[in-house]
Amino acid sequence: MARTGAERHRGLGGAAIPTALRWGILGAGLVADDAVAPALREAGHDLAVVASQSLSRAQSFAARHGVRRARGSYDEALAARDVDAVYVALHPAAHEEWAVAALEAGKHVICERPLSTDAGSAARIAAAAVANGCTVMESQPARFHPRTQALLELVDGGDIGQVRLMTVALSQRMRDLDNFRARPELGGGALLDLGTPAIAMARWLAREEPEGVQAVSRRWRTGADGVIAALLSFPSGAVASVAASFEGAAHEVLEVSGTYGAVGTQLAFNAGADDEVTLVRDGREIGSWRADPYPRMLAAFADAAASGREAPLPVEDAVATASVVDAVRTAAG
Repeated sequence: MARTGAERHRGLGGAAIPTALRWGILGAGLVADDAVAPALREAGHDLAVVASQSLSRAQSFAARHGVRRARGSYDEALAARDVDAVYVALHPAAHEEWAVAALEAGKHVICERPLSTDAGSAARIAAAAVANGCTVMESQPARFHPRTQALLELVDGGDIGQVRLMTVALSQRMRDLDNFRARPELGGGALLDLGTPAIAMARWLAREEPEGVQAVSRRWRTGADGVIAALLSFPSGAVASVAASFEGAAHEVLEVSGTYGAVGTQLAFNAGADDEVTLVRDGREIGSWRADPYPRMLAAFADAAASGREAPLPVEDAVATASVVDAVRTAAG
């Protein structure tokens, strides 16, 4: 296992105090600013360094979030001796380079989704983690929301019978064609950005990998897919309809129909601490939650990394999702 400065103590009465790691953040963009840094603080971690290609941007980020140092070079952040783990918050085309570099520097890594641009690249990141005795995980905060845990338990427990149909859709209007999400050479496109969590959710619910994939897409003049829809068929007979769009208003759909009943929820992927979300089965609310999944995800990851255990969401899961993303891309043509 990589060396770490993290500690885990026992509190009064034997209660476990969550592991605290010393973190470096690569990238000072929206996700790191709005979600990652605040969640690291809330979870009790030490923000040792933030790095950006713009030093002034890194300095502003550090001032806002109480990060001890700002650097204008990712290499400088990875060379720091007081960093146990790194959050890679860069565009997807840069994920493999900097995730592997962090792992080779002996740092544990959480990589913003998607883990990388394709399954081969994702597998190389996974291999680098094994070679260097470090923990790596794709950031999938929705998986750590208690509502998602309840949904998976309900479906796994057979409460709605055998899963027959899953409908998963994410839409977020994106107008800035200079944004990396509109540039395929940087890993942009609705499939990678929004389709990755949607496909992962379908896989988690089905508990198996699809054997058939059909897809259609519409590309923008930048070459990125602005809209994509896919139909995934599973060996059990379950079918998932998955759609991702940069053209429609913000909207999320997650519904699961089984042989005995149906269940659905709202804000399946982007529920924040102030959002009350529910599970509705056959038209009746069966539970409601308010929770910020980011601190939960980071705490679970830190505990696993510090103790040498497998990541709470194994990296193989991200590679499997990337394989389906590749198949959807190929089917869409």
